[in-house]
Amino acid sequence: MNTLENDYNEKRALYMAGKLGHEEFYCWLADKIGATAQDIPFTLDQIRASKDPHLNDLPLIRWDGMDPIIRAKAGRAGRRAWSISDTVCVLKALARREVH
Repeated sequence: MNTLENDYNEKRALYMAGKLGHEEFYCWLADKIGATAQDIPFTLDQIRASKDPHLNDLPLIRWDGMDPIIRAKAGRAGRRAWSISDTVCVLKALARREVH
């Protein structure tokens, strides 16, 4: 098992046990796979204008549309298992971090 997989399993266990928050887990994962603010499919002004703390008022299709890019970054970093929800969670966590 590669280093990212080992680290991921340890972090995920902490997250699932409630010892690590959603935001902290997905920001950690974003950093590990090399996802950046440039991958966010909205401007910072659009994110700031969101009325929903989960950014659910921004079109899901735009978040989903970034899946091939984020999935490729995850693969290059050594993360074999990946879902489109991982992509959305990573990007939304990055977006919230950028505006706060």
